[in-house]
Amino acid sequence: MASFAIDSHLNSKVAGLFFITCLITGLAIKHYVYGQKLGFTLTETHFQQHLYKGGWVLRWHNIRKIDTLDYTIQGWTTSIPWIGVEIKDYQAFISTISPKVITQILLHQRSLLYLGLKQHGRQHELEDHIINDKPFFYSDGSCVKGLKAMLANRMMIQKELWGYDLFIAESDVLTSKEEFVGMARRYLAASHSDASI
Repeated sequence: MASFAIDSHLNSKVAGLFFITCLITGLAIKHYVYGQKLGFTLTETHFQQHLYKGGWVLRWHNIRKIDTLDYTIQGWTTSIPWIGVEIKDYQAFISTISPKVITQILLHQRSLLYLGLKQHGRQHELEDHIINDKPFFYSDGSCVKGLKAMLANRMMIQKELWGYDLFIAESDVLTSKEEFVGMARRYLAASHSDASI
């Protein structure tokens, strides 16, 4: 009887260990598959980020400038691992993005929102901007609500804080941010001059 109790106790420990191992393996696989960054495409006509859940596309004629970001506080300036993209027309950009990608952008770039507010001494405004789903009106008078409005409102405050609307983390690019910005600027300049790269 005692050996049956020991075997039963041992079997439950082995079963529990097996379950935990399967759970950890499943979570690791999910993180790898869903978390991977699939890269960028730069062509003569557009600039595109590919993510597992979708991506976003910007035509070069809808980009005003691309540059690295600097963080300034109390008179000190330091480079941070982000690239900023200034967009001319939100509607052309936002109308093509899926809700999953919008959610990913909002979550991924919230640290920049906090840093931007902090460098302007406006940290107390964070809650007002983190989930701002007020209807957003495009320049043609049309209105968006929900996630698209949240993205447009976030882009507006980021533009006010940083001078850019959309951001790319340096960890998302395969080269240094300076090299990536240099390459993107060559495509941007060629698209505005109708030259080829």
